[in-house]
Amino acid sequence: MRSSNYKHSNQLRHIQADSKNNSRKNIRPAKKTKKAAKLGSIVVTTFIVFAAVVIPGITLIQNVEAVTNVKNNVFSIGGSEVFSDVISDSDKKTETSEPAKKATEASTQKATEKETEVKAPKTKAIVASANVDTGYKPKRISLSSYDRAKVERLVMGEAGGLGYKGAALVAQTIRDTMELENNNSIDYIISSYQYEGSTDKKASDTVKKAVSYIFDENGYAVQHRLIYFYASDLIDSEWHESQNYIASCGSERFFDRWN
Repeated sequence: MRSSNYKHSNQLRHIQADSKNNSRKNIRPAKKTKKAAKLGSIVVTTFIVFAAVVIPGITLIQNVEAVTNVKNNVFSIGGSEVFSDVISDSDKKTETSEPAKKATEASTQKATEKETEVKAPKTKAIVASANVDTGYKPKRISLSSYDRAKVERLVMGEAGGLGYKGAALVAQTIRDTMELENNNSIDYIISSYQYEGSTDKKASDTVKKAVSYIFDENGYAVQHRLIYFYASDLIDSEWHESQNYIASCGSERFFDRWN
């Protein structure tokens, strides 16, 4: 029993001793881990301090070197005064080039204006007449949508078969009469001057273009005021023939009144 207990006791001691040794072994790696973590934090802190202090210093040195290089370049061409002269010469060259640039722009603008003038339609008589008034300058007459539509239909009724020239002559007569009366109502003109052309028929494109030329472009068929006209193939009118004859288109004869 004793020997058995002794052995048991010795075995117990060995077990306890092994347990203590294992405990110590498990504790030591923990201490090493703490040391490694501490060493790592020191390295990180050192790098941050280096980045905050040393790198700006290097950048500052580079900036100082750049400034020094600029100064050296300045004085390498003869000092600050000479450098100022160089800048002045550069400015003079720029100033000298400005007039040339402006001259080129002005030349281009004139060429453009000349081209525009060539392309712009010039008002001129489209019907030959021996009776020309060089002082004739028609007034622009604005039409409402109603008056325009009725003017176009009236011109269609009076000169629909006379083409563009005949339509322009009738449209000019209407326009000149409106200016004379200082009234742009087509109903007033029809009533006062006894127009008999029908307004029932829709105007053709040719008639619309003629009306637009007279009213919108302030053009004229003949360079003379027109107030009256009549169809000489339908009636004989001594009264019309007593007026100032200007031009004809087909059988239509156009007149101005004597002043």
